Amino acid sequence: MCALEGTHSGRMMQMLGLLIIVVSVTLCDAQCWLKIIESDAQGCTDENGVLHEFNSKWTTKDCQSCSCSKERMQCCSLVSSPVDYDKEKCESIFYEETCSYKVVEKADPSKLCEVHSYVG
Repeated sequence: MCALEGTHSGRMMQMLGLLIIVVSVTLCDAQCWLKIIESDAQGCTDENGVLHEFNSKWTTKDCQSCSCSKERMQCCSLVSSPVDYDKEKCESIFYEETCSYKVVEKADPSKLCEVHSYVG
């Protein structure tokens, strides 16, 4: 009996550890918002007034990935913004077509700067 209890306890600890990792990644890795859908709605209306069908997904021109269900509309940013770099020497440039930033030297934009961390 004791051997089974030890195995069960070990598996529970593994599952708990996995749950903590999943929750941490979810909380740290997304900038999302959601909107509750009215019960009589015909779909999800985005910020531009466009109606999207239930169970649909789309990407906005301001780099958000959105989905629509009968219960909610949810959008999450596709952009990771640089936050830890030499702001006196460097500047970040946003490229809308790729939803990404490049951090370059102010004096010579052909030279990339080192970025230590991103948010998003």
